[in-house]
Amino acid sequence: MNLAEVLPVHLAGRHLLVVPPGTDVRALAAAWFPAADWDRRPVDPAEQPAVVKLRGARFRGIVAEAPAPTTGVLRLDATTTLDGPLPVEDATSRALGLGVRPLDAWELRVTSTADQTATAPVSAVAAADLATGGLPAVGTGATAAVVPAGAGGPHGRTGAGGQVPAAHVPVPGRDDLALGWTVAAARRVGGAVLPADGSRVVAPDPASAVGLTLWSAVPLPPQDVVPLLRPALAGARVGPTELPQPTQADPGTQPFSLAATFEYDGVVTVQASRAREVPLVLSTVDQRQYGTWAYRVEWQPPGDVEGPDDQPSQLHLIARSRVLPSVARVAATLWRVAGGTVVDSGGFVVPAEELAERSRTDLR
Repeated sequence: MNLAEVLPVHLAGRHLLVVPPGTDVRALAAAWFPAADWDRRPVDPAEQPAVVKLRGARFRGIVAEAPAPTTGVLRLDATTTLDGPLPVEDATSRALGLGVRPLDAWELRVTSTADQTATAPVSAVAAADLATGGLPAVGTGATAAVVPAGAGGPHGRTGAGGQVPAAHVPVPGRDDLALGWTVAAARRVGGAVLPADGSRVVAPDPASAVGLTLWSAVPLPPQDVVPLLRPALAGARVGPTELPQPTQADPGTQPFSLAATFEYDGVVTVQASRAREVPLVLSTVDQRQYGTWAYRVEWQPPGDVEGPDDQPSQLHLIARSRVLPSVARVAATLWRVAGGTVVDSGGFVVPAEELAERSRTDLR
């Protein structure tokens, strides 16, 4: 599909993040860019009071005018912004294969290549299947101000014919962090990415982000974890794969791992260890709400149902849908006992209510 033949002129040639209306893009951005903030907030006329203007003799011509809609500019870092929202019409959504539903498009723009700063390079391709450990991270002693916020207002507009100046289009290899974030954000909210080259629609499956990690300050005794988690893994054979004997000096702070093997649906693994780095999103959370003990809950699909990452087999999808609630139940059980904050494989915080919903829902 050539997107230039589907998109209206004012959207063609841009790198677009397409999300449901009302999506909190600032919260999504803060997960990877903690200093993300508005250069200019978008104005929705439906959310703003009408402006009363007094006209005519002795104000008998009083009129109320609704404010004009204004797009916003969300600055991710010193050189990169997200501009929008730009409404996507139902006919365009249908033509893109995204269904007939209201959508908003946000444009990723690069203002300059000078003094560009990134916390950790993440390729746009690899971002589709990032594990928590591979996300942009900060050392456990770092402050929250990892990505500097750039000063300044809105940057240049499109050129003649609605085309975006080449200097404002993100480039793979140079802008990988921002490009990878758009893929992760689209997966998180069930949206899509429309690359500036118009080559295809990237619509990552939200259910493909299986892994969850609990970041807690509490180390659980390894010998207590198997009986603790067995009820959350009904139907599986649960046992330790690495369970060191506690030492007298440090009885409760040993790393461990265990596996829950399902007959047809693969293996759920739980690995616990103290980390030297934490996901960048935790720099936006109160320090009392997380710790450096990482309890990683992952799924290994059975070897005979795996397919290409972008085209999983039907058997893979069935097995994944049956395992997803178990992964969530394990993370929820650990959270209730150890406390902390749960982060998904895209680097976004998973609140307790979402964890509870995942525990009882088939996400196919």
